[in-house]
Amino acid sequence: MHEFAKSHTSSQWHKSAATAAKCFDENLPVDVQLISAHNSEIEANKKILASIISTVIFCGTHDLPLRGKELHEGVFQDLIKLKIEVGDQNLKTHMENGPKNATYLSPQIQNEIIDLCGEVIREDISMDIRKACAYSILADESSDISGKEQLSIGVRFFDEELMMIREEFLGFVELSAMDAISIASAIDNFLANAGLDPEKCVGQGYDGCSTMAGKDGGVQKILREKYMRGLYFHCASHKLNLVVNDLNQLAMIRNTVATIKEIIRFFRESPLRRKFVPNVPMFCETRWSQKYRSIAIFREHYVEIVAALKTLSTDGNAATRKAAFQMHCAASNSEFISVCLIAKYSALLQPVVNVLQSKSLDLLQCMNHVKRITDLLKTHRENVSAESVYILKEAEDINTDFKMPRVTNRQTLRANPPAASGTEYWTRSFIIPYLDSLIMSLGQRFSNENLPAYELLSLHPSIFLSLSFAEFLKKVKVFCDYYNLNEILAEMELWYNLWKEKKKSDSELKEIELVELVKEAQSFYPGIKKALQISLAQPCTTCTIERSFSTLRRVKTWLRSTMLENRLVGLCMMSVHRKRVLNAKDEFEKEILSRFSKNCRKLMLK
Repeated sequence: MHEFAKSHTSSQWHKSAATAAKCFDENLPVDVQLISAHNSEIEANKKILASIISTVIFCGTHDLPLRGKELHEGVFQDLIKLKIEVGDQNLKTHMENGPKNATYLSPQIQNEIIDLCGEVIREDISMDIRKACAYSILADESSDISGKEQLSIGVRFFDEELMMIREEFLGFVELSAMDAISIASAIDNFLANAGLDPEKCVGQGYDGCSTMAGKDGGVQKILREKYMRGLYFHCASHKLNLVVNDLNQLAMIRNTVATIKEIIRFFRESPLRRKFVPNVPMFCETRWSQKYRSIAIFREHYVEIVAALKTLSTDGNAATRKAAFQMHCAASNSEFISVCLIAKYSALLQPVVNVLQSKSLDLLQCMNHVKRITDLLKTHRENVSAESVYILKEAEDINTDFKMPRVTNRQTLRANPPAASGTEYWTRSFIIPYLDSLIMSLGQRFSNENLPAYELLSLHPSIFLSLSFAEFLKKVKVFCDYYNLNEILAEMELWYNLWKEKKKSDSELKEIELVELVKEAQSFYPGIKKALQISLAQPCTTCTIERSFSTLRRVKTWLRSTMLENRLVGLCMMSVHRKRVLNAKDEFEKEILSRFSKNCRKLMLK
């Protein structure tokens, strides 16, 4: 018996023989004809599988559910039928004449293809990470529609080939427990399976909850035992949100924000009430820029909203009249002028929140953004009289009942600052505490706690040119010892003199990004280049990981809540990395087909 026939079942041999009989040519040896028929059948089978694989990939990259209510229904089955209708003869022949136990359309085959897609994408990204000299871990947790806790894991690194910072989502891990040891173990196992070197880990980016950030028993502390240089970085977007939440310690701010939430909910929960006011979006606790936008729109339409509340307090059913009256009283109160101040500084913070979501943001840019905000707030605090006049004038324009509350000599239940006028009273009782709280909270939340990481920024000329060389060298030694970059000391004087000779102005130096410095150090400063790449790999935010939660909610809906973990991860990987897949679609499909064909199949594929 021929060697190629030994590797297949009897049915496959008879099928090959039947194909050979059709193609029999007396001028060729039987062996050659059988081998040719065998190869032709393999190619035909591969075309069938390629068509099925491309259909799965299409569904995955467009967040489409493959299955319907019944097994023979759904987007996947309909796309297969559509391909047959438009002329896919190989697929048509396979469906009409092929073995019924080898259609390769079953949910099990779908899961296998989806799993292979996620595996190929992850391995491709992991290969790029292994080429980098440093990377940081990014992780955050959320529950899916079925109540399972999903840990989203990603990595940040500097890609030297593309000369850009990359933050890549690597997949979800289902958590059986929410304690620090279980989460740390899940992250460690995931990175080990991806083949990432612990020695290259220079950062850990998480939110600020005690389970992740705890200095004694948190995830970051546990992982530091293996990933020794992986300093913990609290997500800058979370910290900025905490700065805003710290303002809730001021009673007027807390009451005003709560009232705004209730008023927006009051109008949006009824289609009839919505007709009275412009569309104001609900507060979103996760999309913080949306929260600031909601406040800005509410302030813009404050007069119409208060008028609508007054109308509804006398019209409609008893519940509507009661709720509208209470909200109208709260919104008409003099203390509700804080909406003007909140809207003013929300407009200031909104672009900063958007900037912090950028993947290319580095620690230096983040630090500079926060410093600019703090400096501006300090300027407003120094000129608080001018700011007060502007804000109170705006409050008088939108609220005709605005007035200074009654003050007695012995006031114990509210602020009672000494004041000769209404402007002075509101300035001392409300505006100054608000600005002081913002400035103090920004200083505390954004302190340079990771000394070695922030000392790396001293390699930027805008920082070290303001120092003497001796002071500069002292800062360099701090991170050299920590990151084992002793070879960099020989390059310091040349690097210092290089930028001193350029004689650039301070404004020009501040415009230089760390990526540009990597290009400058490319040829003659290998140690400095490595140090800069380490700095670029350190995380500022976990926004990339949080974006994966939007994908999770699109993929695992309540109609697909029983989806298995491998299927979920594969579909999410294709969805998040759809551009990567579609830009190299042919090569991607060939790789999936190659891996799928390695196992023994009922159809001949090898």
